[in-house]
Amino acid sequence: MFVPAIALLLASVAHAQLNIVVSEDGGIVEYSQVNAIPYDSLAPFHQSYTNYPKFPGQTLFFQGMKNDVNGYVNAFYTTNPLNGNAAIYHVMDERVCNTAPDAVVGKYFDVLKVFCQQNSRYCLLLREQKTGDEIYYLPNIATTNNFICVGNYEKMKQLHVGKIFYALGKRIGMVGGGSLQTKEKTEYKAIDMGVELHDNGAYLILEDCDGQQLKGIPYGHIVAGFVVKERLDSLSTRYGKYYGEKIAFQQIVDGMSKEMLVEALGDPIKKGQTTYNGKSAEIWQYPEGYTIVVQNEKVISVRNSSYFW
Repeated sequence: MFVPAIALLLASVAHAQLNIVVSEDGGIVEYSQVNAIPYDSLAPFHQSYTNYPKFPGQTLFFQGMKNDVNGYVNAFYTTNPLNGNAAIYHVMDERVCNTAPDAVVGKYFDVLKVFCQQNSRYCLLLREQKTGDEIYYLPNIATTNNFICVGNYEKMKQLHVGKIFYALGKRIGMVGGGSLQTKEKTEYKAIDMGVELHDNGAYLILEDCDGQQLKGIPYGHIVAGFVVKERLDSLSTRYGKYYGEKIAFQQIVDGMSKEMLVEALGDPIKKGQTTYNGKSAEIWQYPEGYTIVVQNEKVISVRNSSYFW
């Protein structure tokens, strides 16, 4: 089921100095709206467990998973599982202790508290907005990506909708299903945000001149698989049209400076030393498959990653 532009309401965030409360039982740190770490709305819920202390006072939407016909195991409880055995919320099948999908999918939850055990195990106390049920959520790989923070959704909408983007030539998911190998530099406009129930994450709806719509996944100021026109224009102003376009579309060419290289691909995952044409040089390696030779602060060779290592 596709739900375009779900009307989401921002929850208020209490900004205060961190005042950690540690329980005597189990070494559990408790965060509430009183002592929540300020949340800037740029981080999605699933980005990192270290963000959880930022979420008290926020509202979450649970969209579910495509295979949720079997319910959710080790996720939703009526008591805090960090304290030991806990009862499952809305048990669907007692043999596997799973929560029924219709009890949580498509629901809005206010985050009341976040609990952190000393071994970095987290648990969130949620209140379902319609029923008022208080539910303990134990984050896990299977379900965490299906929570959308309303504040992040609204922030991404504010940052990106209405802007022009250019495709980087990657394979991108299509609204309504399937995927498309985009043609580099094809222009798209962000027209809205969207969410699909029984799927994974919110996305920007990017539309080309023919009305074809793609899913752009936002990560703060970046949209995966695309470059925003503002960045392209800025890079062209700073480095000239030729290098500006190369950097924006992540194309590495000889003559680029180290600064341009980092602008295009970020910091390398590995650096090494070598000799190139009889002179000392550096090798920069990237997960995209690039192995790049840098000499006298300039890119002088771009090779397959297996060439030097």
